[in-house]
Amino acid sequence: MDYIDNLRYKPYNSISMNKVGERALESIARSCCPGLTASAAGAAERWAAIFKALADPTRLQILSLLARNPGGVCECNIVDCTPLSQPTISYHVKVLKEAGLLDVEKQGLWCRFRLRKDVVGQVVAALSGLAR
Repeated sequence: MDYIDNLRYKPYNSISMNKVGERALESIARSCCPGLTASAAGAAERWAAIFKALADPTRLQILSLLARNPGGVCECNIVDCTPLSQPTISYHVKVLKEAGLLDVEKQGLWCRFRLRKDVVGQVVAALSGLAR
């Protein structure tokens, strides 16, 4: 006799994660959740990386400093404007750069960073789209 506890996870375990399984999962997602496709999942991962980068007070201070200086700011000036050490600032700038929020120009030993206003505009548009 099969009880519900024995059958609970069987349908999920029976789908293998090969190309056929991926297509089956995507088909299920399309039928029950329109708009939830592999491309939407990829976009969600990109947005998650951006929002994760924005979820730190130090990184927000760095972005604020860069927004007030459209010509860019040298890393040494970012270090001077915060109580944190240079390696810590470098780490935070690296996270922002990997999220696509900064442009970097190498100048000798230091780097000059600029805020990518196009990406910030996309973030604003994405957030306003959620409010609809």
